[in-house]
Amino acid sequence: MKEVFSITPRIIAHFGEDLIKNESIALLELVKNSYDACANTCTIDFNTENEELKSLMITDDGFGMNLNTIKTVWLVIGTDFKHKRLEPNCCGRFPLGEKGIGRLGIHKLGNKITLISKTESAKEVHLSINWITLNQVKKINDFTIEVDENEMPIYFKDGKTGTRIIINDLKTTWDRRQIREVYRNLTSLNSPFSGANDSFKVNIRSNSNLFSGLPSFEDIKDSGLYFGHCVMKGRLIENFQYEFKPWTSLSKVDKGRNLTKMDLIEEDLHIKGIKEVINETGKKKNVEYYIDLNDFEIGDIEFDVIIYEMDAQIFNFVNAEKSSIKSYLKENGGVRVYRDDVRVYDYGERDNDWLGIDLKRVHRVGGNVSNNIILGSVKLKRSQSFGLKEKTNREGFIENDSYIALVDAVDYALSLIVRERNVDKAILTTLYKKDKVIEPVLSDLNDVIELVENKVTEKETKDEILKYLYRINEQYREVKEVLIKSANAGLNLSVVIHEIEKQVAALIGYANSGETEHIIAISLNLEKIVRGYSAMIRKSSIGETKLSSIVLTALDNYSFRFSDHKIEVFDNCKENSLKAYLAEAESISVLTNLLDNSIFWLSYARKGNRMISLYITDQIKGYNSIIISDNGPGFNIPTDVAVQPFITGKPHNIGMGLGLHIANEMMRAMKGQLLFLDENDIELPKNVKKNQINKAIIALCFPKEKK
Repeated sequence: MKEVFSITPRIIAHFGEDLIKNESIALLELVKNSYDACANTCTIDFNTENEELKSLMITDDGFGMNLNTIKTVWLVIGTDFKHKRLEPNCCGRFPLGEKGIGRLGIHKLGNKITLISKTESAKEVHLSINWITLNQVKKINDFTIEVDENEMPIYFKDGKTGTRIIINDLKTTWDRRQIREVYRNLTSLNSPFSGANDSFKVNIRSNSNLFSGLPSFEDIKDSGLYFGHCVMKGRLIENFQYEFKPWTSLSKVDKGRNLTKMDLIEEDLHIKGIKEVINETGKKKNVEYYIDLNDFEIGDIEFDVIIYEMDAQIFNFVNAEKSSIKSYLKENGGVRVYRDDVRVYDYGERDNDWLGIDLKRVHRVGGNVSNNIILGSVKLKRSQSFGLKEKTNREGFIENDSYIALVDAVDYALSLIVRERNVDKAILTTLYKKDKVIEPVLSDLNDVIELVENKVTEKETKDEILKYLYRINEQYREVKEVLIKSANAGLNLSVVIHEIEKQVAALIGYANSGETEHIIAISLNLEKIVRGYSAMIRKSSIGETKLSSIVLTALDNYSFRFSDHKIEVFDNCKENSLKAYLAEAESISVLTNLLDNSIFWLSYARKGNRMISLYITDQIKGYNSIIISDNGPGFNIPTDVAVQPFITGKPHNIGMGLGLHIANEMMRAMKGQLLFLDENDIELPKNVKKNQINKAIIALCFPKEKK
């Protein structure tokens, strides 16, 4: 005997309650239906009585439904009507709804439903549903719905088409907080960065003052300081714009700053992500990989972002209502995703930091933004993004390979914009912050001591103050030296370990094959590397030292890396005997730090002929100097902020942004200088000019005489 499944009417209630998370998403599903019906506008009316929400009305100007469509599609749960039509409809849109269950979101909202719809060529259809009767019938077929046709249109007159849904007998009592929360979500259905040409708009209305006093995007958009726009196609960034727009009240700022795609280096234009891999030693490491959006069926990505400045000492100058800005950012901060002008939930909600923006901020002391100071929009095209599959519960995309690639691509675009923002942020901080945190992280009290000596006239008082200041300064100097050396050691530690691990791996390989000559050669080289790096951490004092010995030790430390990265190095050590006053360990450490930067940028730029020059000269007055230059992409951030802490020009904001800052501090501690030079500032050797090893020039200037 064969049996068949039977379904109780309660299954409809379960679908409506369990598959639809909340009222906002339920309304969103109805808006999606309007979009799929080729509507230009969808209007949502919140109707109240005595300050209590009584009904909802959703009206669109789409192509509507006739009686047959109501019977065979709208009243059929789980229909594949839209799924069969994964091609543009009459207005060129791809359907947003695919599962045929979105309309059950109505059940989430209210018990009594009225639907009126009109097509161009058919009669106006009137449908009524009372969900309460679900509990009064035993079989689904016994649950009846009233459907009628109006001989003359009552609502959609004068040739108008569309659909209106009226929801009464609301299932929950909506308090003011809930209503405003739903309003917030509904106003975010369209990207705030949408232009006048975008074909679909959502309007929200109320017969009372439910939404009065709520700040809008239009109210605060001009209060941002840093604006970014990026369009990604295939493997490349097609369009890039960054603008720093200082408020008129920031009178210390001469002008803003504008960057375009032309200001980026070639390698910046390649879309990249970071992924975790297992290296040859079995350890996990993060590596960069290239992304082709077409390979993942993501299609074009249009990314817009405004970054706000909430630092109290700068925010004070904003030309707008501060509370409105804070309130709006608190509710709407983050990056949201839109597909065909309609939002994909719930990216950008307060509890969904899908790009990991706040997590990156925790892991990096400075330089990163937080979710609550940005407004971002990611716009996708439904016709191109079939690799991104929405979850059944409408809460975002399934986390497949395409989704991971989307996250990485958007994160990359954001990192380029944040990199430029950090430059302007550093300038603002210098100009306006009273505590001047952008000044050297570890300075001394010499300036204070000098002021006391010059300004305090009473001798006894002056001596008493100076006694304490001298003692504090001496203790602080010792602390500073330890911290700087420790920090610099930390910056170089990963390089040291990486170098030694590679040498050991090669040594194991030759040992297994019994190649004694190679074993001896690598062993000698490994010993040289360890000896060279030990020189960096030994305590050293300032004394007169040949600059060539510093250069040669640094070159020995990096010999394997130069070979590994196919970098040709030029130096003039053999014919040079210039000396200067310096601390040997610190000087080697500074130089290796700069070499590490050169190697990174030469590799990042994917140049075929990679070259570095180390040139010892006495051209800079009062100093004997080591000039480091390469033929990489050059500096991509202004050199006047490059030595400030937590500023990096590296993609993805890699690192702490402390390397150049610490190098500069160590040079100052040795009474020297770290200078950024232009090729016209100094006479470079002929081979340097000939090979154009002049794209990033840094001078380490050591005093000729003891200071």
